[in-house]
Parts: sequence; C-alpha cells; structure tokens
Amino acid sequence: MVCPNGYILAVEGLAKICIPDPNLYRREDGLYEPSWAPVFYNPRMVENRDICVAVLRVELGRGRCTAVVDPLAATGVRGIRIVLEAGLPKGATVYMGDISPDAIEIMKRNIELNGVVEGVCVRHADANELMHQLAKREGVAISYIDIDPFGSPAPFTHTALDCVKRYGVVALTATDLAVLEGRYRDKLLRRYGVVGTRVLQSRDIALRVLLSFVMRIAAVYDKYIEPLLSYAMNHYARVYVRVSRGGTRAGEVLDSCLGAVRCCSRCGYYYMHRIEDTVDRAARCPVCEGKLEPIYPVWICPTSSSEYLAELVEIAKGMHWLRESSRLLLGGIYRTSMQNALTARLTYIAKAIKTDTPPVQSIIDCLIQKGFTAARSYTYSDGVVTSAPIDDVVECVRSRALGRSMDRS
Repeated sequence: MVCPNGYILAVEGLAKICIPDPNLYRREDGLYEPSWAPVFYNPRMVENRDICVAVLRVELGRGRCTAVVDPLAATGVRGIRIVLEAGLPKGATVYMGDISPDAIEIMKRNIELNGVVEGVCVRHADANELMHQLAKREGVAISYIDIDPFGSPAPFTHTALDCVKRYGVVALTATDLAVLEGRYRDKLLRRYGVVGTRVLQSRDIALRVLLSFVMRIAAVYDKYIEPLLSYAMNHYARVYVRVSRGGTRAGEVLDSCLGAVRCCSRCGYYYMHRIEDTVDRAARCPVCEGKLEPIYPVWICPTSSSEYLAELVEIAKGMHWLRESSRLLLGGIYRTSMQNALTARLTYIAKAIKTDTPPVQSIIDCLIQKGFTAARSYTYSDGVVTSAPIDDVVECVRSRALGRSMDRS
C-alpha cells in the first residue's frame, strides 16, 4: 500500500503525495475541514503553492537561492514541489520541519515516494526553533523562508525576519483574513498593531496591514522590506518580501511607506497619507458626504513590484503543470500592480451618485481615454484599480451610465 490507512494518494503539480482522506474529516455541511485531520493539507491552497514554486524559479534564475526553509511543512507538499519543480541547483537544500510526529512520518513517506531524498532535510521541531537552529547555531544562510500557518503568521514573523539572509525572501500567508480586513477591531490592534475597521476595499487594506506589520518587525532588527508580490484570495492574504539590512534605510522606509488611509464607508472614496501629514479629521467624503474611516499604520507604498511580476508571469507560462487559475491570478495581480491604489468599487460609487452601474470594461476604457492607467480588479468583480483621482472615476461612471440609459431609450 502506497499510503497508510486514513490517507489517499493525490497529485499536485509534479508531486504525488499521501494526504488525509477528506471523507473522514467532513463537516455537517459536507465540506472538508483540513484542521480536523492529523496532518494538515488544504486543497484550496494549490494556487498558493503554485506561485511559491514560480517565485523560487525567479529567485534561482537570479542566483539567489541555496537554502529554503518550510518550518510548517505538514505533508511536505510545498518542499517536495520546490525540489521537483523549481530547479534547485546542486548543493541547495530544502529544510522541512513540523512539531507533529504524524506530520514528520507522512512527510518522510512522501519524500521517498517522490524520490527527492537528496537535497531535503527533515527536522522534528517547532517552527521558530527550527529557523533559529539553522541560522544561528548551524550558520545556514537561508535564502527563502515560507511561513504558511493555519491562522496568523504573527508568531513566526520575528524569527523569519531575523533568520533570513541579506536579500533573502520571506513569504507569509495569513488565513485570519477577517482580522486583517478589520472585522474584529480589537484583534486587529492586538495582533497587528493597527487601528481600523472594515471598509469596502477591505481585502486591499488587509495586504497593507500585513506589510505594515512585517516592516515594523523588520525594523526591530535594523532591516527593511521590498514587497515583491502581494495578493488576497479566498480566505487568505499572502505577501512575498525581499529583506535587506540597514538601520538608516529602515528608518527611511518607515517614514515614507507607513501611513494612514481614510476610507468612505458608503462609496469607497479614499486617500492615503503619511502619519505626520496634517489632515482634517472632521472632513467628510467629497462624493457622498459619508464618514471617512481612518486605518493606521498601513503600508502606503506599492504592494507588489510590477517588474518582478512581469518576470514571474513569463516564468509561469513555461510551467505547464500549474493550474490555469494560478496563471490567471498572476496576470490579474500584474495588471493591477501598475497602480499604487485601492480598488474603486463601481457599484457603490454609482449608488452614491444615484445612477446605474455601468460595465467595468466601459469605465476602464473611459479612464484610459482620459490618459490614466486602469485595470479590472482581480479581487472585486465590480472593481477598477486606476491611477485616476476619484473625480474622474465618478465622471466616467456618470457619463457611461447616462450613455447606456440613452441607448436603451
């Protein structure tokens, strides 16, 4: 028998892995609950792992990746896929660890099943302990650390940023998206040190909250971050940051990239500003007179690198085994990375100005004709991400809605 009792064989990417039988861990509504299984495996995170492998291909192409650490490895699927798909050079090592004995047992079985024993090192250890052991005691220069927990990455962020080498990459997944979005204000403040509430572009804000948190932790170690790729989908947020050293530069990044965003809770109008900028706290929304909700401190610089994403999209095209949904997601992130902006939610803008909601593409065309950049949001079906100020977006919504009503008449 390839897999032990209670496990089934699954294929993900180029890997064959034993995973917990989903039929044994279904809720009353019939959905598989991965947290109930003895070893965690979430089939809804395939895009997460697809993109991880593509990122490592980019890093390897730049000669920057010799030691990879997955300290929360569970079944080992991420690390195994990295070995099989990323093209690790000879001498590179993927370190995989987990605190669960069950996870270590199934991880080793999956490594043997895929014939990747060489180049892989398995440790039975707490995630923070493993990173410290490798970087501080064994002197491993860690190029890439992947933090993919069930819940918040906060308990592991200090160690990851402290232990990654200069110019290394740290990737963090946060499945507590509701907290990052501001649904639970107390938790948002306790866990991430941010004051805020839920707004119409809450998923956009979630990424900026997470990057703000990561940068503030990095600064503790006289380090600073450069976001390479950030996105939110399904139930999680995900960021990839390059980590560099320098206390002076860390201070400059804190000054220029941490700030506040004030969002209208009715139509989605917003503006971002640095913390020290003087603002009229009593000001109302210029579009609908709604209340402007302050959220701070958040990351106000770009959340992704369009140059890096262009390379990533090209790399992914040659990886035929990746899911089409992963390639489409990367394309959507790339198109919206051209603008350092939140999403304009057309449904709510149209409601605020008392008109019909025009098609998204018609607004994109209108804004481009005006000389702005604009792209369809990959996060919100009624959203446009644009360099245009709100007045021009409102004008396009009004004119295109009027044009549609005249066509119907």
